[in-house]
Parts: sequence; C-alpha cells; structure tokens
Amino acid sequence: MRTLRIVWLLVCVVLAGTAWADIYYTAKVDAESRSLKISMAVPVDGDSVSVQMPYWAPGSYRLTNNPDQVRDFAVSSGSFEKVDGNTWKIDTKGLSEVIVSYSLNIAISDEICHWSGPSTYLYVVGRKNELVELRVETPEGWRVSCGLDEIDGETNAFEAKNYDVLADNPVTAGKFEMDTYTSHGVPHYIVYRGAFVKDIDREYIKRACKHISDSQGDFFGGLPFKKYVWHFQVNDGIDGAGGLEHLTSTQISFSSGAGPNAIGVFSHEYFHLWNVKRIRSKPLGPFDYNELPVTGALWWLEGVTDYYAHLLLFRYGWSDERRFHDVLHRNLRAVRSNEARFEVSANESSMRVREANNNRGNSQGWRISYYSLGWIVGMCLDIELRHKTNGKHSLDDVTLALWEMCKDDQPGFEEDAIRNLYIEFGGADIAEFYDRVVMKPGEVPVEEQLAKVGLRLSYIDETFADLGVTAVPARNSGGMTVQAVRGAALEKLQRGDVIVSLGGMSCMGESNRAIQSAYNSAIAALEVGIAVEVVVQRGEEQVKVEIVPTHATRRVDVVVETDDATDAQRALRKGWYFAGKR
Repeated sequence: MRTLRIVWLLVCVVLAGTAWADIYYTAKVDAESRSLKISMAVPVDGDSVSVQMPYWAPGSYRLTNNPDQVRDFAVSSGSFEKVDGNTWKIDTKGLSEVIVSYSLNIAISDEICHWSGPSTYLYVVGRKNELVELRVETPEGWRVSCGLDEIDGETNAFEAKNYDVLADNPVTAGKFEMDTYTSHGVPHYIVYRGAFVKDIDREYIKRACKHISDSQGDFFGGLPFKKYVWHFQVNDGIDGAGGLEHLTSTQISFSSGAGPNAIGVFSHEYFHLWNVKRIRSKPLGPFDYNELPVTGALWWLEGVTDYYAHLLLFRYGWSDERRFHDVLHRNLRAVRSNEARFEVSANESSMRVREANNNRGNSQGWRISYYSLGWIVGMCLDIELRHKTNGKHSLDDVTLALWEMCKDDQPGFEEDAIRNLYIEFGGADIAEFYDRVVMKPGEVPVEEQLAKVGLRLSYIDETFADLGVTAVPARNSGGMTVQAVRGAALEKLQRGDVIVSLGGMSCMGESNRAIQSAYNSAIAALEVGIAVEVVVQRGEEQVKVEIVPTHATRRVDVVVETDDATDAQRALRKGWYFAGKR
C-alpha cells in the first residue's frame, strides 16, 4: 500500500511536473480538557497558504457554524491572519513546511468520544485532491474505529486519497462495545456508544445489519468497499432513528427499542453507499464546502433511497407487505398534508433546498420534503415502467444503470441522466409521465398507479378495549406516566400519575423500551366491559382504582387488492414486490 502511494506520487511528478507530498493530520483526544487537538503538517512552496473549515457537511444540506468552534489556532512558523469567517491565511515565505494546530471541544462520555470530518478537519485551499494521512492519539487503553483504510503496520493510522474522503469518515474512539460480521467477503464493524447500549438486543441489531448488507450487496452485485463501520449511538426510546451516510460508514442515533422504524433507517443509510455516495449528480463531489450544492436530484438520492430501503427489506424477507404499505401510507400522508405539492415539484424541492431556512438550507427540501415526495414519486415511476414494458423493465434497471455510469470513481451523472435512462428503458412516450411526477407540481397519481398492479388505498376500523388513558414511558419514574385521561378513566386517574400495574400485570421497567413492552402486554389483555384494577403512584401515595374499558375503534390505513384485479396485474405486482426473490 505504501509502495503504491510512492509510485503514484512519482507518476504525478512526471505528468504534472510537480507534486505535493502528503498532508499529515494528527487528532489527539485530550480527555482531561475534553478537547480534540488537531495538527496539520502541510508541505509548502510559496509565499502563503490558506486553510478553511467547511460551512456544511455532505448529506446535510444546511450551513453550520463549524468555523466558530475552532480554538487556539496557531502555526509552527511565520504569521497568519483570519481573512474571513472560515479562512486563515498563513505567511509561508521561505518555509518548506508549516504545521497548523487548533483545538475543538469534544463530548466524552463513559470514556468514548466521536467526531465527524467536516466539523473537525481544516483543508488546504486549492489542494483538497492531495493524499492525506490521519493519526489518532488517545488515552491508554482506548481503541479507534474509522472507515478509512489503515496504514500497514501502524496503529490508529489511516490514509485517504483526498480531503473529501478524509472528511467523509467519522471516528469513534474510546472503550466502546463492538460487534463484527462479514458480508460478501467484507468485514463490518458495529461500534456502540451511549448510556443505553446495555438496553439493546445486540444479536438482533447484528442480524438486521447483516441482512441489510447481504440483501443490498446482492441487489447491486457486491459491495464497493474494503470495510464498513456502523457508528451507533443508542438513546432511550421505543423506536426511531436518524442518521448520516458516508462512503464506508454511517452515523446513526437510534432508540434502544430498535423497532421497524429504526431498522428502516439502517437500511436507508446503507443504501446510500451506492445512491448518493457513488451514484450521485455532479454537484455532489468534489465538494465546495463554502456553498451548498445545487442539484435537482435530491428527490432521487434521498426519497428513492428510502423507497428502496423499505422495498428491499420486504423483497428479501425482513419485513412484510403490511409494513411496506404502512410506509407508503406514512409518506403519502406527509405529501398530501402539504399544500405546497400543488406549487412545488420534486425537482424544484431538490434544486432550491439551499433557499430554505432563510438561505441556510435544510435536509428536507424547499417547501416540501424530497424524502416523502421522492418516495411516492419513485414508487409511481417504478410501477409505470413495469406497466409500460409488461414487466420487462423497472426502476431497478434505472438504478443499476446509474450504478454502471458512476461506479469506480467515475464522474457523477448529469441532471437529465435519470430522465434519459427512464426513457431508454420505457420508450419515448413514457417521458410525459416522468415529467408529470418529477418536473411538474401537482397531485402524484398514487391511486392510478396502484390500480395498475391491482391494488387500492383503503382503511379498516380496528376495534380495541379503551382504558381511556394516554401515557408515555418515563425511565426516571420506572413506569408509564399519564398524559391525558378520557372516557372510562375520567375522575379515576390524573395527569402525572405513574401506572404501576394493570390487572396485576406490572408496567414497570428499567428502560423506556422495557416499560413500554410491559404496558403493551397489559393493555393487550384488557377486555371490554371487564373491570381492571389499575395501580398508580401519585406523588408519595400509591392509589388503586377500578376502570371498565370501553369499546372503541381506530382507523388504520391499508392497501388492499381491487375487486377486479387481473392475473396480469397480480403478475406485475409480484415482480414489483419480489423481483424473483420468492
């Protein structure tokens, strides 16, 4: 590896006439001061060199105050001045190298810390394409996990072909818990941090992660990297997660309950390994860290990513049809609850995201979410392509063709590439449908498209025994805390009561996940008209009351087969759902 780098540098010298040596970064964790001390050794050949801190991070299309976090900026020789909000200019006349140093505050908990690249590493202006090395120094007994390639024979030393790759690899350091597995011959590392790691089912998480790696690797025909790191932060909750994708890793914060919503986020971030990190529009790399990028493709890169994240979980057997339909309904409700859909297209929501939030951008879209809108648009495009070609082609073909276009570090695709490929697979007359759902605002024809595979939107009235209580788990109290009462519980319970037990079944636990699980089991045992003893903690007093659950119904959105579904429609649907996997 080291020899290859030297050869590469010699080739650059021959071809370009001059070549910079590596830029060396050192990141030292100072646990006592809770700071990260960064130094950069920069070879120079001129009177000055400038360094900058990014204003935004790829994947999160919003401006930040990263430069304001830099402390104790210094240089080994010469002088410097801060010439604008994120730029330091250094006088390097007569120098062959300058060492830049600075500090950043860092959160350290349970002897573990974590940092992201764009908010940590300065870059040399005009020289982001040079080879870089990173060495991480930690307190004794700590270990380091990072998606970068290790330098052979060295501890906690990594290399990257340029600054963009360095910045796109977060680091976890400390005495963390870690699990491993292999998928498609590639080692994967699950790195945990957070006070609630002890509450999760690590075998379940590992099984979910491996399933995602196996299935998505199968879809794309292999994995495009040498190793992968799941940087996980665990919080106390029932379900849910949020994450940010990277070239060979992801950062995800998820609830210890890790239900289907969390696993959906895992799948979403992993699919980004292709769609966004490698299958990308040209403005998304190399990056200008001073200005937010402008591309009309974020509906595809985020929304269609989420569509495939859930479709592949279903197609490869992790989730079921009901779950896939639930996600469809969730995205459709998000789109149809926003009147901006009649004024803003998926393309425009993407293209103008930098104008959101008073021109500071966001990670959702301009006026309407390109996540939800992109999910719905992606589904409709998929069904239309299958319908037009009698099942011969699908959105899978477009996705895999984009992969061929972009893999192996090829330049990103042009703004019209998705449309052109869609027409290539679907024929010239399909362009009108693409423009209707992608380029123009208006109601996306979900009902019309579902009908082509013999489905329709519907709902059912689900009955249940209603205790008359709205409650949430509260770890500090160990039970379910009452937020509101109605019906049967009026004059029996009060806001703030902590439910200890229902019908003799404990509702207590040591984590929000355990509390909710116990409560759900007790609620499931209720019967309409049969009195149940409810024990609550009310301040210092334990109170017992009897409540008679009443009959209630709630609307549940579903997708059902149409009464007149044909065999041809069912065949299209089977191809859409399973693509030969079942």
